[in-house]
Amino acid sequence: MIPAGFLTAWAGTAAFILAIDAIWLGLVAKGFYSRQLGDLMLDQPRLAIAALFYVMYSGAVVILASSAAARSGSLTDALMLGAILGFAAYGTYDITNLATLKNWPLTMSLVDMAWGTLLTTAASAVGYWLLRWT
Repeated sequence: MIPAGFLTAWAGTAAFILAIDAIWLGLVAKGFYSRQLGDLMLDQPRLAIAALFYVMYSGAVVILASSAAARSGSLTDALMLGAILGFAAYGTYDITNLATLKNWPLTMSLVDMAWGTLLTTAASAVGYWLLRWT
């Protein structure tokens, strides 16, 4: 059986990632991504596929970073593990694209990896706090 605290942390972390990423992708960096990706970008994102990502990724954040940090009682652990996870996850995507796709922009990868690292670090802290106080 899955503990209720885990489900609360998972849902809260997913909501946090979705909200912050929506601001980043939809407002702050929208022009940057459009310029970098050009015709590769869809006019409208495929929301069902995006939802699948947020559900999967937020679960991984809580399991791999927030839960371990909650067990140790260390916010620093949450931040460190979140940064490692974000760098690895977003780096896997971006570096694979650099290695396999024509004209994939290096600048795009560097910015996206930095964003993913920052977002996952913050999300791990959210999951940590939710686990500790639920």
